[in-house]
Amino acid sequence: MKKIMNTSLALSFALLLSACGMPSSEELTGDVKEAQEKVKNVQVKVTGKEEGSSDYQVNGVQEFDFKSKAGYINTKMNGEELKMYHDGDETLAVAGEESTKVQGEEKKYVTALINNARELQQNPIRYYQKYDKNLPDEFDVTEKDKEYVLTFNGEKDKKQKIVAGDAKAYYKITNQGSDTAVDLDQVKGKDFSLVVTIDKETKQIKKVVKNQSYSVNVDGKTENSKSKQTYTYTYNQLDNVTKPKVEAKAAAASTDSSTETPNKEKQAAYAKEAGQYVDALIQATVYQNTDQFVAKHPNQQDKKQVKEKGEFQKSSFVEFFETNFKGALSSLSSNITDEQLNEVSSAFLKALSSTKYTIKDAAYSDEDDAYVVQVEIQGFNDASVLAEVMTPLAEKYQAGELSNEQLVNELIDGVAKRYREPVELLPAKTVPVHVVRNGEQDYEVLMQDEYLLTFAQQS
Repeated sequence: MKKIMNTSLALSFALLLSACGMPSSEELTGDVKEAQEKVKNVQVKVTGKEEGSSDYQVNGVQEFDFKSKAGYINTKMNGEELKMYHDGDETLAVAGEESTKVQGEEKKYVTALINNARELQQNPIRYYQKYDKNLPDEFDVTEKDKEYVLTFNGEKDKKQKIVAGDAKAYYKITNQGSDTAVDLDQVKGKDFSLVVTIDKETKQIKKVVKNQSYSVNVDGKTENSKSKQTYTYTYNQLDNVTKPKVEAKAAAASTDSSTETPNKEKQAAYAKEAGQYVDALIQATVYQNTDQFVAKHPNQQDKKQVKEKGEFQKSSFVEFFETNFKGALSSLSSNITDEQLNEVSSAFLKALSSTKYTIKDAAYSDEDDAYVVQVEIQGFNDASVLAEVMTPLAEKYQAGELSNEQLVNELIDGVAKRYREPVELLPAKTVPVHVVRNGEQDYEVLMQDEYLLTFAQQS
């Protein structure tokens, strides 16, 4: 759920308002977001140390191609090396001298780790914003030579929330199929710091230094963890992401029946459930209807838990929209009130309520190692709707006819009013939505933008 609005149009206002000298935190993080989204591939040098139930030094390299989604992680901990690789065709793991093509639950584990690392390394600021929607506003900006430095200055409770959220996401991945019992409800964030070094000319991230500490309950015992990691970035220099060599013998051994892909009968049943989940998720996000999320969800046994998930998806959708709207208008963000954000998001939901969709088909894809749900959507041209309001206001501002406060008021009023008016639906478009299975009747959409950006189209 990354964009759900036309950030390029909104950013034109940020450019109009940019002042000479030091950029604000909002301006700089907006520029960084735009720069990082243009990156084709990245190689990340990783160094650090971990202190907890066991202490170890960490170093390694990560490589990601953002178009093909290929990813490679090479991690050395106290001399022990682990290599992991995933693309659309293969998932590989190499530990010491043992190499294998992984399948089943282990494949989900490796894929989830690589996908999570890819999201982090494409833009660490956006990654941690998942846990603190106001993160772009909460940095101190300094400069030295050819660099800007962003230092996170959020309140203590914000830091604890970020650490707890990130740790829970990590344990949710690593605890799958493990004999170790981690109580996710008992993960407690303690401290967090983030320093991001940015190239002045390109606005790309050069280096990130992250410190964090938290406690976690493992098998009934409280364990404390403290870590420091440094990431150093090199962009667009990879011909191909490194692919580990796998021994034929090990690859053959990995075809154990316990890890094989589900048979065709199970695939068909799971695909049907994946389609039901996408149907439910669209109801909770686009249409803000948790009752329909519960009614359409494949899990009809635990409706209380399903409803809680629906409420989370419903509120998260609104939070992401408001964060993206405010973040895109970075230079104006300090002038935008919570009431105005609520007004715009409410109007945006009104526009979305007139859209239409149909779940057309769902099937398992060997290539993607996911269930692909085909959704036919009649959305509207969000970029055109926003341009109707933004273009004349930009001209008035450039002519000196509006102050910042007047610009904000007219912008918010104009956008909200236009969203509440009828929007013309575009011809139906069918889009694939990729879904993974996280347990019995439990599913997850890998990228909600796969459907969201057709409901509110950006071009």
